[in-house]
Amino acid sequence: MSRLAKLISVKMDLRDVLYVSYLVPSTRIRPLVPSALPLASIDDRVFVSLVAMQCRRVHLSALRWPGFNYDQLNLRTYVIDPQTGKPAVYFFKSGVSSIFIPMATRILGIPWQRISFALRIESSGINDIDKYRASGYWSGDIDIEMQTSPDINRDAATVEHITGPMAGFIGKGNRLKRIDIEHKALEIRALSLSRIKFRLPVEAGLLLESELGSPDSVLMVPVSKFTIHI
Repeated sequence: MSRLAKLISVKMDLRDVLYVSYLVPSTRIRPLVPSALPLASIDDRVFVSLVAMQCRRVHLSALRWPGFNYDQLNLRTYVIDPQTGKPAVYFFKSGVSSIFIPMATRILGIPWQRISFALRIESSGINDIDKYRASGYWSGDIDIEMQTSPDINRDAATVEHITGPMAGFIGKGNRLKRIDIEHKALEIRALSLSRIKFRLPVEAGLLLESELGSPDSVLMVPVSKFTIHI
């Protein structure tokens, strides 16, 4: 199965990728990440991100059909790829709104969960402000609302740190899987968080309840084409 997995590449269109990110103490996150992966720490702190997205036309690279559409929500942090020394991400949990996708990824040893989740965009028609709402259920109700904020300054180093990694890891110990990512340069926009209800990152020990409503960065990529090699 491992040989088969290495041959698999998947193409998809990602729309409205939302990154809600928090700088938290590295000492909190270190026990939750496999020891083989060094944390990408910043002054003894590390980012934890809640990432929501619409995945469209998801298909094997060699096949145009069948294609799948679903929405995804994941919890991740930032690490150093031990093979290359370059930035990477580590996925704590990933949930998708599809019935089929979790079954397919489980065959490859990637434990994605099926969750109730939907991401939608609402245009207010006022000052060209768009609202983004993620809602559903994953170990509790999910209700996250963001809106475009043209006046918010984006720190270039933070944007690159959060959106730039081209490799990801999921699993633990001997079950640690590597995912390589290809995409062109991303268009990044800044958002502001209007409200959030999501218990899972608190229950997982990633965030404190008091931190949930005060992210350090909220970013959005309107659209991008991704190729993922497993």
